[in-house]
Amino acid sequence: MGFLKALFGGQEESAEEKEQKQQTRNFNILKYDGIKALKMQQPEYAVRCLEEALRLQADDEAETCLAQAYMASGRTEEARDTLTRLAERMPDRTTLWLALAQVEMQLNAYEEAVLACARALEADAACAEAHFLSGKAHAAMAHPIEAVAALTQALQCDRDMEVAYRERAGVLKDMYQFAEAEQDADYLLEHFGENEDNLMLKGNLLQSQGRTEEALTYYNKVKDVNPFHQEAYIALSETYATNRQADRSLEVLEEGIELIADFAAAYKERGRIRLMLNDKEGAMDDLKRALELSPEEGKTLDGNYSNVEQEMNELYKSRNPYGF
Repeated sequence: MGFLKALFGGQEESAEEKEQKQQTRNFNILKYDGIKALKMQQPEYAVRCLEEALRLQADDEAETCLAQAYMASGRTEEARDTLTRLAERMPDRTTLWLALAQVEMQLNAYEEAVLACARALEADAACAEAHFLSGKAHAAMAHPIEAVAALTQALQCDRDMEVAYRERAGVLKDMYQFAEAEQDADYLLEHFGENEDNLMLKGNLLQSQGRTEEALTYYNKVKDVNPFHQEAYIALSETYATNRQADRSLEVLEEGIELIADFAAAYKERGRIRLMLNDKEGAMDDLKRALELSPEEGKTLDGNYSNVEQEMNELYKSRNPYGF
């Protein structure tokens, strides 16, 4: 072999060249195994492969996939760091700034999310998703004017962005701008159909205005569209209670409990209704069952569980529309 290489002008590979080729092969194997694992929803294995690949060789595609794998495996801080490096290295890549903004939203870092959206808009001023995420971040920071402005810009860029209408309606509702909020809700129902999200939005808007009978109609429609929609059962119960129809509240909650396994919120709500009806023993049973099914929710009732009954009474009385 050495004679033939010499004859035809070839050269023996050096040890360094062989090592470099082997390193490149290892990198490619690890990179594509990581990408494949990510597609197969095995994010932890993807992280292991891609981290090892990047130790061997820098690669933008592998690093982008690593950020996705971090997010998929709940390692949000690491996803943020990786996306920040990538976005600063490739500032014209709008998708990287959008991904970073989404991560900042998950971390409740809303000011940073707005900044990431602004960088995305520097690269693409007509990016509806960037305007939308900026609007959501402003809404989370209780900046309603900025939120409405950003969401309106999102809709100017994409008239078919259903979630932006819904988000803007929610912000307008919190501003007590019910007429404008209902315009968005009605537009959604007309152009995007009576899906459960649009029906719930319309019901919530009507309930917020004290139009309880109309709200009940929409909540019942939600239940018809999706019999397993937990919020619909709770909203129906609360609305019936506001109308002094505690018996109907109990009926709808019992229907939900029978249909939906481990429906902690329904037990909690039924306990509230039972306490209103002076069924303290039944209320305690329901509260205990709610705590068994969802201990995390129970922390909103009681910081240390030192006196569950007292905390339950204080909470339920504060929510009692009958005033006793």
